[in-house]
Order: sequence, then C-alpha cells, then structure tokens
Amino acid sequence: MLQFEIDQVTDSTSWRALRLFSGYRLFLAAMLFFVFYLKLPPEFLGESAPVLYSVFSQFYLLTAVVLMVFTSKHWGLFQSQTKIQLVLDILVITMLIHASGGLKTGLGSLLLVVVVAGGALIPGRISVFIAAVATLSVLLEAGYSQIAGDGVTKYSQAGLLGATFFATALLAQSLAKKMQKSQILAEQRAQDVTKLAALNERIISRMQTGLLVIDFEGKVTRCNKSARSLLAISKPGKPYQLKHYVPQLAEQIWAWKHHNATTFVPFQARADLPEVLARASELDGGEILIYIDNTSAMAQQVQQLKLASLGRLTASIAHEVRNPLGAISHAGELLAEAYADDVKITKLTDIIQRHSAKVNGIIETILDMSRRNTVEPTVVVLAPWLEKFINEFCEIKHIPIGAIELIATAPLAKAYMDAEQLHQVMCNLMENAWHYSDKNATTQLIQVILASNENEISIDISDNGEGITEAVQQHLFEPFHSQRTGGTGLGLYLARVLCQANGARLNYLPDEKERCCFRINVPLDWQESVQ
Repeated sequence: MLQFEIDQVTDSTSWRALRLFSGYRLFLAAMLFFVFYLKLPPEFLGESAPVLYSVFSQFYLLTAVVLMVFTSKHWGLFQSQTKIQLVLDILVITMLIHASGGLKTGLGSLLLVVVVAGGALIPGRISVFIAAVATLSVLLEAGYSQIAGDGVTKYSQAGLLGATFFATALLAQSLAKKMQKSQILAEQRAQDVTKLAALNERIISRMQTGLLVIDFEGKVTRCNKSARSLLAISKPGKPYQLKHYVPQLAEQIWAWKHHNATTFVPFQARADLPEVLARASELDGGEILIYIDNTSAMAQQVQQLKLASLGRLTASIAHEVRNPLGAISHAGELLAEAYADDVKITKLTDIIQRHSAKVNGIIETILDMSRRNTVEPTVVVLAPWLEKFINEFCEIKHIPIGAIELIATAPLAKAYMDAEQLHQVMCNLMENAWHYSDKNATTQLIQVILASNENEISIDISDNGEGITEAVQQHLFEPFHSQRTGGTGLGLYLARVLCQANGARLNYLPDEKERCCFRINVPLDWQESVQ
C-alpha cells in the first residue's frame, strides 16, 4: 500500500516536471520562430539555409503546442512520451543548428538543456541514451560541415560538447534521484500532516468535552460540536464575540484573566441546558483554550450516593421517628375523646393530629422515593410507555379521557433509565400539573410532548394554569419548599434527584404559550456510554 502511494506521488511529480519542460519547449520554439521572421538579432539564425530553418522552426512551434496539450492531459505512458519528445527535440534543434551555420554558432548549448531534462525526467540508462543521441547528432553535424565546407576538422568541439552531454546527464540523474526522494518524502509528510489534522478535527468534533478557542479580542475562533450544544451557540461563518452568546462564560474568563480567586463556577447557559463548568489555559500565541465540562456525570454519581444515603437514613427515620410519632398521634386521639366537649382542648388536639399527619406524610414520601436506593436501568421505549402511564394516571385520578394529550414527535425514541424511578418522576410532575391546571378552561388541560434531536430526548409536561412566578422559581427545586396546601415540598426536589441519578435533567421553563412546563432532558451521548 505504501509503495502504491509512493508510485502515485512519483508519477504526479514526473508529469509536473514534464509539463514544465513542455512550457520551456514552447517558449524556445516561439523565440526561435519569431526572432527569425522578425529578423531580430542574432542574425545568424537561418543564415545558411533559410528555407530549411523556416520549415523546421514552424514545425517545432506547432509540435511544441501539440506536446503541451498531450502533457497537460497526461495522455500516453510517461516514459514513452518523454523519450519521443526528447529525441524529437534533439533532431529538430540539430536541424536548426545546421540551418544556422553549424556548431560555431553556439546553438549546440540548446541540446544541453534537453540532456539535463532527460537525466531529470527519466533517470537510468535512458538518460545516457538521450546523451548519446545528442552527442551523435553533433558529431554528424560536425562531419557534414567538414565534408560540405572547407575541410577543417571540427570534431574537437563536437567531442567536447558530447563529453559535456554525458557528464551533465550523469550529474542531472544523480540530482534528480535526490530531488525525487526529497519530493516523495515531502509529499508523504504533507499527507501525514493532513491525515493527522483530519483525525484531530474528527476527535475534537466528537469529544464530549466542549472546546473553545478565544483570541485576544474575546472572539471565538474555534468551537467544537459539544461546546455549541452545551452553550446553545449557533455556528456563525466567522469569529464572533463570546459575550454576545454566553455572557456568563465571558465574565468568568475576564475574571480568570484578572486573577480572580473565584474564577470558574458551574452555570447554565439556558434553563433547559445542562450545568457546565469551564476551565482555561493560555496558548503560546496568546489565545485562550477553554474546556467546557458537562457536570451531569459527576452529578449522577453524587445523586446515586445521595439515594443510597437516603435509603439508610429513612430506615433510621422509620425506626426512630415513626414510633414516637405514632404514640403522639394516639395520645392526641385519646385526649380528644376524653375532652370532646372542651372546645379549647379539641382545637389543640386537632393541631396535634394535623401536624402529626404532615410529618408522617413527609416520612412516607421519603420512604417511597428512596425505597429503590440503586439505579437499575433498562431500555424504555418512551412513546408506548408514556401512553400507558397516562391511561393509568387518568384511571387512578378519575380524569376525563382527552384531558391529557400526548404528542410524540419521536415515536421510536428510547431511553436507558430505571423505569420505576421514571414512573415516580412522572407521577410527581403529572400530579402537580393536574393540581394547578385550570379545570374550567376550554383549552387542553395537560400536554405531554415527546421529542428528540441529534443530541438528546426531551419530555415536556405542561398545564394550562397560571404558571409560576419568578420568586417561586428561585426555590422551585429546594426541599421542603411548597406553595401547595398540604404539600411536603419534597416532590420536585426528589424528582430532580432521581433524574440526575439516571443521567437526565429536570428543569422548569415556560412553553411557547407562557404556560407552566417541566422538561426532562435525556442526553443521547450519556445513553450510549451507559449501554
């Protein structure tokens, strides 16, 4: 395979060299033709046989044009075409030398270029053959001049020129071999660099860690696919200011450049995007390389540890809290029965019973949510799973058919999650949506939308209620914070914990109609790594 690539490089280089020599031939033929017809110096061109010179100069110019076309199109075999062209050059130039007065004109040096071209283009015995043909041609010219002229011997000049031809051919052959090896090595190195650059580009584009390169003006010059996905950056055709797309990251980089101690902290570029953490390093050219890490994997491990700890904690709570709580509740009931006619005592016992029930509800909620303290993921085909879940939910809550609409734009979407924990998350979100929905409205009460793109799967649960105020949104996923009468404030908190334990994200965002909407995002790259 390597030898085949070397042969291809050699072939391409040889044709390029032959094309260059064809350009030189065309220039030489044009000069010899126009200098003669325009009667420009030197005047000895065609002096001995003007008609013969005219015929061969025209023939040489026409042949140069034709050979230029042949060489440019790579027609024929390289060595065969090169040999024919060089022999033709020697014959035509010899005739032009003869028509101009012989070797005394100095035109024999034109044959030296042909010999050098032979040594460079076809190294080996063929180059020596070209030198021999050139030497023979000048010897014949010298012999003819002696016979047809004054009889003075001119073989010494022809012999010296022939020896020069052979020496030049050998030297050109040696230099051509070295140049060819250097060219092959350079081509190979260029191909290796190109392949390495393509490999690096492919690796960088498929990395789960986002990469940004920022110049000294704060413009993003390079950005891989993961960074665009994690930071919701579109793909402009030219460098762009980072602060216009991700101002949080731009502020952190500015702080890092000014040696702020609290430089990089986790943030979300958008409400429905994962939490990320940036790292920076300065390159030699003054540019800044930014690494964008998705903290979801770390958060998943933390949440699984939390679930395991929560399971052990609830076992202790069940033993240490529920028994005394049961005694308190029972004592309150007995006290209420004993003083049923006393209004003050009844009011106090009602407070005891109500708050005992609330504490017991908190314990039951924690027990239910943490009963499975390890994640057991399975493949869940989401569209049929959601349809079955909605039917069961409507039946349990006595919700009219059609009050909850399922829109599955990705009917074949699959998630690798713990089905029981997903069921618990959906139960909590659907109960909240049903509680806060406007039952008297004519619009759809609840919508469940299943969608997917190239990066992740999303499940939206939205209701037609009034939505959530900004003040409430700040504490939405905090434990024991609830606006719902009788609520424990643990539902959304534990729903997010379970989503993180399964590699998913749960966020609140208003939908297109400004309604309350909770979105579960399941990244596809995390799904592939788990499977």
